[in-house]
Amino acid sequence: MTNRATGIILAGGNSSRFGSNKALAPWDGGQKLVERVCGILRPLFSKKLILTKNIDDFGFMGSSDVRVLQDLFPEHHSLGGICSGLHHAQTEFAFVCAVDMPLLQPKLIEALWLASAGYEAAVPVWHGVVQPLCGFYSKNCLGILRHMVAENRLRIHELFGIIRTRFFQEKEILALDPEGISFLDIDTREDYEKARSLR
Repeated sequence: MTNRATGIILAGGNSSRFGSNKALAPWDGGQKLVERVCGILRPLFSKKLILTKNIDDFGFMGSSDVRVLQDLFPEHHSLGGICSGLHHAQTEFAFVCAVDMPLLQPKLIEALWLASAGYEAAVPVWHGVVQPLCGFYSKNCLGILRHMVAENRLRIHELFGIIRTRFFQEKEILALDPEGISFLDIDTREDYEKARSLR
């Protein structure tokens, strides 16, 4: 997985409910939230991308294995971020996650990678809800994604109806992440405090 897939962190959200740029919120040991998520991906992927609409905010993140790049479609929500990530990726697959998911479990990511074989996407389903920002996507999806963005069709679930998608079911997740903490995203200050209590 290390060389065949790129780890992509989407950090282009407005953070309106959080009150400030949550990617820069403090975590542990002087780390920021974006550094925490990048640290989870670092052992799994030799190449990592951070996509944002404000590159200047992430100057501290540039390194030999992490590139900070402009989100090509900042107003097109998650689907635009996935499209932008696949455009920038130089590998066959990309794992896409959000910057506000600091409790991602590496074992789950590894299992999703194995499950993606023969598919164009592999995404978890937790409590009946598909989790598109914790999934693998093939570069083969790029043409369809560009078409959807051009037509302003931004429902990610429409994509899953078009491409070969492996839905990683809850019964499979339970052995790897029994509490589903991988899917805890930080929208509010209350979410932030909850995530910190679970770390």
